[in-house]
Amino acid sequence: MTVDCIINHWSVDFATGTLLHQSSGEQRRLGEYQLKLLRVLAENAGKTLSREELNHLVWERRVIGNNSLPNAIHALRIALEDDGKQQKIIKTVPKKGYILEAEFCELIPNPQPETERADADTAIEPYAPAEPESVSAAFPAPYTAQQPEHRQRPAVRKLWYWLVPLQVILLIGLLVWILVPRELWFRTQILEQDAGVYSNIRLLELHRRNEKTSAAGELSKQLEPAFYALNQNLKNKQVDMEVFFFSSGVSLNYTLTLKSRCDSKQLAMNIVNWRMNGHLLSALIYRESERKLNEMANCVN
Repeated sequence: MTVDCIINHWSVDFATGTLLHQSSGEQRRLGEYQLKLLRVLAENAGKTLSREELNHLVWERRVIGNNSLPNAIHALRIALEDDGKQQKIIKTVPKKGYILEAEFCELIPNPQPETERADADTAIEPYAPAEPESVSAAFPAPYTAQQPEHRQRPAVRKLWYWLVPLQVILLIGLLVWILVPRELWFRTQILEQDAGVYSNIRLLELHRRNEKTSAAGELSKQLEPAFYALNQNLKNKQVDMEVFFFSSGVSLNYTLTLKSRCDSKQLAMNIVNWRMNGHLLSALIYRESERKLNEMANCVN
């Protein structure tokens, strides 16, 4: 685990989204946008960032709900053991935005790679003059003493024949590991769920290769009644809906896209503690989806 910064006794690794407590050894995971939000706050520790700046830096140009940023802030406070009332670590600045107090944040500089240090040591190594040859080397040795040397030369050449390519392969592998971004080792796959069950709805789960858990089965079971009702409304209005989702810890990242012949809408939600109450989750998904559907232009003649 690579430690990028330490916040309130929690070591943070931005590459894996992992929080490790320095005393107890407890590990916690953050969602994609929660991790981006924490990174932006840490890099600007001690500086007040407005809600508009945070929305732009974290979610970029995606369309999000009004509660996405407060929900992400709330999740970070829980993960970092920050009291939501006292707000010692992440403070809410009224009418301005949020600030991560610098006294609780310690950024860890990245160590210099070993190869660079080795090159630097080699560059400053002083020149050592060659030792003078021994006088005895000018005289030929007896023929009997040179026979063992001739017998060993094929073995030495064979060793160098295999050793040089092996060093080249190891060097190439080291360069690939250093230069290739870590994100490429954890690419995301898009897996379609419940294909053919709904005529106007596609469910697509974003699944990272390093994650073994999946929320598809549990989510489909909880939202099945809502999806059937939404599918009928979509069918009547000739609108298609695509749902992209993935679960990270206690958060569910849920994005829906509505498309018709003449209009399109999008809504992104980050739902915390979504497994606690299936009825509330189903009602929330149905209400927000129906609201965006009602905002669509009517393309039916």
